[in-house]
Amino acid sequence: MLITYPHMGTLHIVLKTLFTSLGRPVLTPPPITKRTMELGAKHSPETVCLPFKVTLGNFIEALEQGADTIVTCGGVGPCRLGYYAEVQKGILRQLGYKFDIIAIEPDIVDVLKNLAKVSHKKSLREIYYAFQFAGTKMGVLDTVKKAVTMLRPRQKTPGIADVIWYRAVKDIEDAETIPKVTAILEETLTAIEKHKRQDVQPLRIGLVGEIYVTLEDFINQDLERVLGNMGVEVHKTMYLSDYVRGHLLRKKEYLDKYEELFTVAKPYLGHYVGGHGLKSIGYTVQMSQQGFDGVIQAYPFTCMPEVIAKNILPKVSHDMNIPVLSLVYDEQSGEAGVMTRLEAFIDLLKCRKNRAMVKQAYS
Repeated sequence: MLITYPHMGTLHIVLKTLFTSLGRPVLTPPPITKRTMELGAKHSPETVCLPFKVTLGNFIEALEQGADTIVTCGGVGPCRLGYYAEVQKGILRQLGYKFDIIAIEPDIVDVLKNLAKVSHKKSLREIYYAFQFAGTKMGVLDTVKKAVTMLRPRQKTPGIADVIWYRAVKDIEDAETIPKVTAILEETLTAIEKHKRQDVQPLRIGLVGEIYVTLEDFINQDLERVLGNMGVEVHKTMYLSDYVRGHLLRKKEYLDKYEELFTVAKPYLGHYVGGHGLKSIGYTVQMSQQGFDGVIQAYPFTCMPEVIAKNILPKVSHDMNIPVLSLVYDEQSGEAGVMTRLEAFIDLLKCRKNRAMVKQAYS
């Protein structure tokens, strides 16, 4: 059994840690490239959403290199994610690949049942530690990511935020114990504070939308880094640890947060539409109330939940007096076009902020 899995932000580090701790060898797919997208798009239904195409490309590249077991996720509700595993399995079989596939549904019981298939002669104590170790890396990676995102518009030396991030990711991936991972976190946060300017008040922009596009930097064209280098403090509303603790572990604080978002979104969207569509509305309302300068919605072309949210957001933007920019991504998305829209949006936000400051000074 040689296990592979899709890329989505730092997910591959977490899954590699989990499966190797369970005694199984893994084959992480090559980093996502243009070839990955082309392979996936070539063998996918034309109008299927981008995450389907890219993850299919991940699987093809991994199977080409010798993987024989795919671990992927299922889903519930209107989002088409629930069909990914079965449709991708059929496509890969037609292409002649021989493999097993384990589709894990968003339920902790199903997670444990399926991962029992890959826990190679491990005791319950060892299985618990494997989950704890992988979970620690997941949480630390997200904590560092947030801290680096706060540093980028305040960095004393251009590019230092990227240096700190890539070094931390490598060190965390290579770490072999939980104390080592914790030590890396402390060292990284100390380095971030050392390189941070305190006299800067950057624009604050919320990032909402579909989880795959917001987490995978290759797909969103390094949106957080680009905005940070433009002097923007980005607040992303979904991290990998949020998904795991909210959808899989059903932690109370995450369930309470969803109820809160449902309440504030209800005047605009009164029912669940799948994916993160309702959250995109709820977070936009909350960010307006919290004084954010603007919101960016990022989602894949043909994503039904986010298309619904996209058509509601102009009304939210008008009522809550907060500019919203929707960015849709597919395999044809060009960096120049996205960059032009981002620059225009940032200029708009700066003008609004300056006008508000002048008005306040003379009031």
